[in-house]
Amino acid sequence: MSNPYFIGIDVGGTKIYGGLVSPEGEILTNLKIATPPKASPSTITLLIIKTARDLAIAGRIPFRNIRAVGVAIPGIVDNDGKVVITPNIHLTGVDLKKILAKKLRIPVCVGNDVNLGVLGECWLGAGRKAKNIIGIFPGTGVGGGIVINNEFLAGTQGAAAEIGHMQIADEGPLCTCGNKGCLEAFAGRWAIEKAIHEGLAGKKRSIITTLAGKNPKQIKSGMLAKALSAKDPLVTAVMRRATSALAHACVSLNHIFNSDMFLFGGGVIEACGDFMLPAIEKALKNDPFFKRLKTPKVVRAKLGDDAVMLGAVAMAKRSLGEKIEGKYKIYPLLKYKGSDRIATEKEVLEDIFYVRADGKIKRPKNIFAGKISENDLEEVCRKSPDILIIAKGTTRPAIAPKGLKLLKKKNITLHILTSQQAVILFNHLDERKTLLSFP
Repeated sequence: MSNPYFIGIDVGGTKIYGGLVSPEGEILTNLKIATPPKASPSTITLLIIKTARDLAIAGRIPFRNIRAVGVAIPGIVDNDGKVVITPNIHLTGVDLKKILAKKLRIPVCVGNDVNLGVLGECWLGAGRKAKNIIGIFPGTGVGGGIVINNEFLAGTQGAAAEIGHMQIADEGPLCTCGNKGCLEAFAGRWAIEKAIHEGLAGKKRSIITTLAGKNPKQIKSGMLAKALSAKDPLVTAVMRRATSALAHACVSLNHIFNSDMFLFGGGVIEACGDFMLPAIEKALKNDPFFKRLKTPKVVRAKLGDDAVMLGAVAMAKRSLGEKIEGKYKIYPLLKYKGSDRIATEKEVLEDIFYVRADGKIKRPKNIFAGKISENDLEEVCRKSPDILIIAKGTTRPAIAPKGLKLLKKKNITLHILTSQQAVILFNHLDERKTLLSFP
């Protein structure tokens, strides 16, 4: 194939993130630039075009070898690729697909960012083996995406799956959309911040006042996690309310869609998922209507910032009639060379190395001495593998207790094997995986 490469671009209110991607989903190179404040539609369009061309240059790929470009937008995009509404950037009413296709002279697709984040997870992340997925992404607001039998629920105007604006209470708080009692008005970070500030105004004590420092108006997700860890009563009460709202929404959505999986991502879940997800899972399990049926899985998204960009590529592939399902092909084929040496088709890998869950071969920042620490595992498992394989060679590595707790928390299965056994298992597994090798 003369033009096998794809470009995915995630356009956000603060940054534009793009990647040059192989047909198998390997990110060959990526770029990130700031979205200028109050940028005009023409400026944003030119930045998208520049990002696409710069990615090809960075990857040393002639632009004629780019097969298609997928673009994700934070707003409603109709089924023809025209932007209907974008609250955070000035693209409302812009026929973006038509403009970009004319300028780039290759096929272009445009879609909603949260929908594409779910599609990215379906392709290479947590949703790979599920056909019916409900994605919920609590961040500043609450984004959503729904996949039914491997196809997106888009709706007549591309505005379906606005899960954050489900009304779950008759007389709830006012939402940014103008309705009352929306899920987002309970579980979006702006709503959580508002509830905490109302509590502080009512003279309730909270360590948030210390954590927020000089900017008490902005309460970041990491602050919420620290307050929950400290059992702060105000933050705990507010987060219980937000979690309860998400749980009620999930039960109702399950009644409608009978999904395989609820996929959660976004900044609030990354920081506070350990507090929130077990309660949501419990609510689904306790639903009497579904007592005799299988409870859907409640899982975290795995691809992080790459999910939307990869989903944009998956959308572009689908538009050309290509399937996005199938086995991972992003991992190198490893070979055992004897004497505890492991090689790829290109080189023998010396010293300590690891193959990350995105297929990249890395050397650790620090030498692992004696025990593998929690920080070591944070580095090695940064791309959220399902399975960690440790090839022990002549070394006998041990994992520190906090490291084992981290693996359990992240639901990562551990295998400690000889180098030869590790290579066999790594090549055989069709899962998101990481291999850490000691000489």
